[in-house]
Amino acid sequence: MRLPGPTEAFVLFDDARERNAAPARLYRDPVSIIVAHRLEEVQPALDRIAEAGEAGLHAAGYMSYEAGLALEDRLLPLARRHQGRPGSAPLLWFGLFDGLRFIKPEAVPGLLPDPSGVRIEPLRPLIQEAAYHAAFDRVQEYIRAGDIYQANLTFPCATRFHGDLMALYAAVRPRQRAGYGGMIRTGSHDILSFSPELFFTSVRGQLTARPMKGTAVRSADARHDAMLARELESDPKQRAENLMIVDLLRNDLSRVSRAGTVTVPDLFHVESYPTVHQMVSTIRARLLPGLSPVDVLRVLFPCGSITGAPKVRAMEIIGEVEPFPRGVYTGAVGWIDPDGDAAFNVAIRTICVEEGSTEGLLGLGSGIIADSSAASEWAECLAKGRFLAGA
Repeated sequence: MRLPGPTEAFVLFDDARERNAAPARLYRDPVSIIVAHRLEEVQPALDRIAEAGEAGLHAAGYMSYEAGLALEDRLLPLARRHQGRPGSAPLLWFGLFDGLRFIKPEAVPGLLPDPSGVRIEPLRPLIQEAAYHAAFDRVQEYIRAGDIYQANLTFPCATRFHGDLMALYAAVRPRQRAGYGGMIRTGSHDILSFSPELFFTSVRGQLTARPMKGTAVRSADARHDAMLARELESDPKQRAENLMIVDLLRNDLSRVSRAGTVTVPDLFHVESYPTVHQMVSTIRARLLPGLSPVDVLRVLFPCGSITGAPKVRAMEIIGEVEPFPRGVYTGAVGWIDPDGDAAFNVAIRTICVEEGSTEGLLGLGSGIIADSSAASEWAECLAKGRFLAGA
């Protein structure tokens, strides 16, 4: 077996965790492509994806963060200023496929190119720290005024690389050990996702969401590292931040779920990744009869963990204080099977590269609440980009 060549459109979903990894899913030779470049094309594109499932086709692709603005009338004005930018990736891109190939987790590294010739230059934030502090102060003004409880404040970074993109993926993959990673080649852009965060799965009518909110940088000293994980788990600020998003997602899930089925079986669980510890909670619910994964996307997207609470007002404030569109970053990458099963990640730790370019964009962000510190949040954002270091 071989992976697709340099000119083939394909989608790969890859679980790189060391334990209990799921098989990779490879989609190639699309029978059709669904693309939305403008706001008014997003809803019809989602309709076509739903129709494709009814016709027995598999869908795999991504939605950008700005696609979510097209799902809420109140937010439409925010997205118009981002349309038509030269080189910008589509708002939505999905391939439709007759089938897919499953790959054993242990076989994936052997299918990727040799990563030894790849080099990545240090991340370069596209805003100055002073500009971040100004945006942070504006967000906190809205929090103090009672507009919101939390907002996820982000900024883009540029990263220049030397070598083949698939080799770059092979180099970074063991550094991040992401459970919800993968690659997409559309023909105009390449997307490399190393996301540790699940947006939602739908499996035989069972919905599961796992919002990730709360971060601690890891230590090379084992005892100190274990202490940092324990401190994260018990930190009142981090717990409050996580709980706000759990409540938001519980409310979102209740709109597509049977009454009384929304539960939180796991709260404030700490997961460890090569460079950071992260706090994760799990929410489950039973899907309402007659609804599809596309219906779930329309209601839940974008994930509340990367907006803030309340969601719509937080997104309005994000549109005001963030000078750059987010693009694929904080959108979602995922798949929908014709039987109705689906899985989408939250597209964090995700690089977008325009075809032919040697520079990619990587977004970084964190949740801001009333007692957050601008300096520590800036440092947390940069820490989240360290998974690229040494690759």
